[in-house]
Amino acid sequence: MNDLDLLLSIVENPTRRRILEMLSTGPQYPLQLSKMLGVSQQAVMKNLALMEECGIVSSHREDSNMGPQRTMYQPNAEFTLVVDMRGSMFSAKVVSPRQSGVRIPDTGVESIIERISDIDAELARMDEIRSKLLDERNRLIAAIMDALPDTLGYEDRREIHERLTTGRAGSPSNKE
Repeated sequence: MNDLDLLLSIVENPTRRRILEMLSTGPQYPLQLSKMLGVSQQAVMKNLALMEECGIVSSHREDSNMGPQRTMYQPNAEFTLVVDMRGSMFSAKVVSPRQSGVRIPDTGVESIIERISDIDAELARMDEIRSKLLDERNRLIAAIMDALPDTLGYEDRREIHERLTTGRAGSPSNKE
C-alpha cells in the first residue's frame, strides 16, 4: 500500500482510525466494533466497506456459536505515514514495512514484553533524533533563504529552495 492520498483520506477520519485500532487487536465483526466504539453499526459498516474497497482491511465469513455466520474484518495492509511540516519544508510519504525475518524469542511472555518495551524506547529515541535533525535541516535552509538578496525574484527563490530541499534544480514539475 503506497498511495499516499488514499491512505491520508482513510486515516483522516477519527472513526476509521478507531476501527483500525480495534482491528489491530484481532479480527472483529461490525456489531462488536459498534458496541466497543459507541458508533452506529451502519457507520461502522460504511467505513469498513470503504476500507475494504481500498484494500486496507479484508473480510471473511465465520461461523458463530450464537446465530448466523458473521463477517469478520481484519487489517490487510501495513504502512507508516510520515508527515513533516517545518518552517521551510513540507514532506509527506508512505514508508512500506520491510520483512526482517526476526525470530520470535521462546523465552516466555515476560521477556517478550520487556523486548517490546525496549523497542518502544528505541523508537522514541529515534523520533527524538529525527526531530532534532529536521530542526537543524530547517534552520540551515532558512538561514540560506534569509541570506538571499531581496532583489531576487520569486522563481529564482523557489528554484533555490527546491535545490536545497531536494538536491535538484528546477521546479517540482521538472522532477524525474
